[in-house]
Formats: sequence, C-alpha cells, structure tokens
Amino acid sequence: MTTAIGIPILLGILLLPIYTVVAGFLLGEPRDFRTAGIGLGVMLAMAIFMVASTAMMGVVFGRITPF
Repeated sequence: MTTAIGIPILLGILLLPIYTVVAGFLLGEPRDFRTAGIGLGVMLAMAIFMVASTAMMGVVFGRITPF
C-alpha cells in the first residue's frame, strides 16, 4: 500500500505552494478573473498529473516489491 502514504504527503505538503497560489489568485488585488481562471486551470492540471503519477508509481512499486 505505497499509495496510502504518498497521497496524504502529496496533498498536504507538496501541494502547499499550489494552495498559496490559489489563495493569491482569489484574494489578491487587482482581481482579473480571466487570468486567475487560466492560472487555476494550469495549477489544477499539474495537481491532477502529480496525484495520478504518484498513484501509478505506487501501483508499479507495489507489483515489483515482494511484500
């Protein structure tokens, strides 16, 4: 169960800069919602890629290791 450890670490620690960027886009001044939407879309795509790749590597390592 490698993914059981990886996903909370990914969501809690590694995505902290993304949480900060999202808060900056939504709470910062001046508010340009088009630019914020593009930035949030890019950040969301990167977050989905990181979660998916972590889960995929967990499955791969789970199949390779004999535990």
